[in-house]
Amino acid sequence: MFNGFANIDLSTLKDDRQAMLDVGKHEVTINDAKVEANEAKGTHQLVLNYENSDGAIRQWIYLNHPASEKATEIGLLQVKKLLIAIGHDGESTPDDVSYLRGKKVGINVINDEYNGTVRKKVNYHFPVKVEASTKIDDEIPF
Repeated sequence: MFNGFANIDLSTLKDDRQAMLDVGKHEVTINDAKVEANEAKGTHQLVLNYENSDGAIRQWIYLNHPASEKATEIGLLQVKKLLIAIGHDGESTPDDVSYLRGKKVGINVINDEYNGTVRKKVNYHFPVKVEASTKIDDEIPF
């Protein structure tokens, strides 16, 4: 039986959630990417989850916003810059959003104020150097 707020035992609870990435530049991996639709508004957003050993953050990018041509344009430009940052030509989107999963990219996280609330958000992407595997041949080819 629930007896209100007093003396609820919290001692066995552990917060296993990953910390949110702090403000600044981070090299991350895209661990999830999907397109979500809001039927009521008629919008479609690319939802990206980024993570590294310091934490994680989620980003929503408009792919289609019928009520705002500018929001659609800004969102599609973000997608293009993301694709270029991960080594894609950025001329068109890949056939499937799953292409983004597992890709490494740099992100910049800022504090953004909207309607009096400050939240962390990704405001741009940048390329990261991916270490190429180097194979040393013992034989000299001459």
